[in-house]
Amino acid sequence: MVSNKTKQVVDDQIWSSRISSANKYHNSWETLFKCKILEDYYEGRQWANVTDGYSPYTINKFFETIEIKIAEFIPTFPKYQISAREANSDDDLESAGSAATLKQDVLNSIIMDNKQHFRQEMEMAYKDSYFRFGMVEVGYAADWILNPNAQKPLLASGTEVNPGKKSKIVQEPPELPVNERIYFKHIGARRFRVGGVDNKYLNRCSWVGYYEFVYKDDLLALKGVKNSDKIQNAIPTNHDQDVIYGDSDHDKIKNGAVKIWHIWDLRAQNRLLILDSPCVTIYEKKFKRLPLFDYRPNRRTSTEGFYPVPPAFQWLSSQDEVNETRESQRAHRRRFVRKFQVVQDFIDDEEIEKFESGADGALIKVKRPGAIGPIENASMGQENDKAMVTSQDDLNKISGTSSESRGVADRTTATQAQIINQRSGIRETHERDLVVDWLCNIGREVLLTARDKFVIGTWAQLTSNIKEQFLGQVEQTNPAYQWVSAEKLQDGYDFRIDVDVTSLSENAAQDEKQKFIEFLSVLANYPAIAFSPLLVREAAYRVGYRNEAVIKELQKMALMQELGRQQQIGQAQQAAGAGPQNGAQQLAQQMTPPTQTQVTQQIQKQVPGVH
Repeated sequence: MVSNKTKQVVDDQIWSSRISSANKYHNSWETLFKCKILEDYYEGRQWANVTDGYSPYTINKFFETIEIKIAEFIPTFPKYQISAREANSDDDLESAGSAATLKQDVLNSIIMDNKQHFRQEMEMAYKDSYFRFGMVEVGYAADWILNPNAQKPLLASGTEVNPGKKSKIVQEPPELPVNERIYFKHIGARRFRVGGVDNKYLNRCSWVGYYEFVYKDDLLALKGVKNSDKIQNAIPTNHDQDVIYGDSDHDKIKNGAVKIWHIWDLRAQNRLLILDSPCVTIYEKKFKRLPLFDYRPNRRTSTEGFYPVPPAFQWLSSQDEVNETRESQRAHRRRFVRKFQVVQDFIDDEEIEKFESGADGALIKVKRPGAIGPIENASMGQENDKAMVTSQDDLNKISGTSSESRGVADRTTATQAQIINQRSGIRETHERDLVVDWLCNIGREVLLTARDKFVIGTWAQLTSNIKEQFLGQVEQTNPAYQWVSAEKLQDGYDFRIDVDVTSLSENAAQDEKQKFIEFLSVLANYPAIAFSPLLVREAAYRVGYRNEAVIKELQKMALMQELGRQQQIGQAQQAAGAGPQNGAQQLAQQMTPPTQTQVTQQIQKQVPGVH
């Protein structure tokens, strides 16, 4: 029979082999798509074999394009919207709606906590997706204190101590959590690995993980850690790419940090911490959901594996062409200086000296007009200017960045510019949808983690703290806070989650504003559609407006306006002697279709000779 110790040694050897194979697989992909070069281009290192003391001309279109994309698609102040999702027929929709509103307040309060750096971590992961892919981890953390009641077991409520009868005991935990929180962690893609049978979907890979450097004392303080002697005796060493990207990893190694792997075994549903050298497992725990969320806008077509095509890989040629064109113009300008020709015997030497070293505005005496004339430099021709314009346009097309977003006026007519803007808007909308889907998955995990992990609860700011009376003034109260216990998050209701796209960027807010105005124009031109829930939603969806709460409110206001108009007509008819008839009755009569007899009689009256 194999002992547990022997089995653990075998498992550690297996993981050592798996990690080694995953490193080779990752490095081959990294070399194929020049990921390190892409990162260098973003930071401005775009020339190879540069002579010491000379700095070639560089126009960093990589940096400009990515910063524009971040401003367009990563929200500065993100806002989630949550609605109830009916899971079964027994659900109370009113209670489910209230529960969804509470979850929305909790989620928005969590991500707006400046201590957790939600926006910054999302931005770093999104930026990483241009050179490799974006990766974010969502986790639970808390500070633990000793429970003063741990040594004093309490009897369950309603249980009496009777002689000879065993009482039910409620065991108090030895420690209690305080300062419960959800954290967000950007994982550098260069540290991330997939192993075994990889898949285009992250949660279908055999195993995934990443490495980082941690100080020994922090590992030894971890609850449930094992093989403490191996941690204590581990010798920090340099590995492969650990010190290629800068001095941060190298400094940690020098200060006593060791390399560990965070592994999620998706087949066994095991969460592992593995020491890199020697390869031993120091922590192990079961998990339910993978807390990692990847952003990969471009998947490979030649393989169904995980590693994607970095978008910036397509920009290399255009960026090099821009730099080479500007560098040639710069070299030409430096090579040629201003020169003048002088007609001999028509200018004295004294006057030539005044021309060469005289003060600005000095008068030069010549014996005939044009005795001193400039010599034109050799022209580079128009091809160089065309190459500059073409290369920049190519990069704009490849990256999907419009001239307007760069603050440059287009050189086309107004009609052409409108068509181009509409087509580029389709691409931008697609990119925005991908980012929104990524953020929605992260937001859902935040709520599920809070539901499963929170023991005490959290404070939530009530964002929907607006009171309004019918046909009265809207009263905006001060921001209110509510303590949300862990039990309230475990209400059993499912929910639908979305991102308010107006919080993504100013451009997104303008797009939504345009859709709203267009929707109002449709209602104004065709008021009859407001009486049908199906038609009013069809009209809203056709223009791209999808705020259900506002659509319902507009439909309600249209019906009320029509009832008021009919009531005024009824009052006018009553005053004229037409008999009492309220607006609701008249509206009901108008909405009732005529019978076949009434239709026949109407035709006979309008068409002579028809009987």
